[in-house]
Amino acid sequence: MPKIIKKKVADKKSVQENEVKGFALDALDKVKERQKQLIVAGAVAAVILASYMTFSMYSSSLKADAAAIEMKANDYHYGVVVEGVMSDEERLKKAVELYQESVDVKASLTALFNLGNTYYKLGEYDKAIEQYEAVIDKFGGNTEMVSLVYQKIASSYMRSGHKEKAFEALGKLAQVKGGIFKDTAMVLEARYLESAGDTGKSLEKYLELAAAFPDSVWSGEAATKIPKPDAETKLKVEEVAAEVEKKEEVEAKE
Repeated sequence: MPKIIKKKVADKKSVQENEVKGFALDALDKVKERQKQLIVAGAVAAVILASYMTFSMYSSSLKADAAAIEMKANDYHYGVVVEGVMSDEERLKKAVELYQESVDVKASLTALFNLGNTYYKLGEYDKAIEQYEAVIDKFGGNTEMVSLVYQKIASSYMRSGHKEKAFEALGKLAQVKGGIFKDTAMVLEARYLESAGDTGKSLEKYLELAAAFPDSVWSGEAATKIPKPDAETKLKVEEVAAEVEKKEEVEAKE
């Protein structure tokens, strides 16, 4: 009788162990891959952070260097320190040199503005205007300084004989921050008209100022320029006030 051969059945426990080992190895490979990705990402983040810190330190260093040069320029600009015997022109030219050096390192609002002011004192109005406009371009968000800069631009144009451009600058001043400097623009225009010999238009501008801004800090100046209120002048003031009110109503509708 033939001998019966029994088929060996695989050990179920061994199969399960192999499956578990395979799963574990696969999971380990995935973990290692994930670790590599995290290491790479961490390295990139570290490089970015290091670059930012380096830039910040470099920027801070430049700012400090520029500020030191600007302080020295201020001494010449305001005549605090004078090396030897220097004329005002020589002193101001030295201030220009230092302010420009400061701006070249890192432009600041005050360095640009004072560079313009120094050119203004030297009578180089075109160069002064160039620096004032640079202030507006770089620091236009500082409305208080911008209002002052427009006044300096207008004055520079007036001194260089460009009256219309001066009035254009005052028009821009009147629009700054919703018109809060409009009365200042008016009084400056009135002054410029008066200095140019156009007393009639100057008086009209003072009348407009008195009518539109009776509580302005410039109302006192306007009052000194307006003749005593006889019947004719009073009527003129009322007419101007009516025109101003009508103009404001039209602008409000627009």
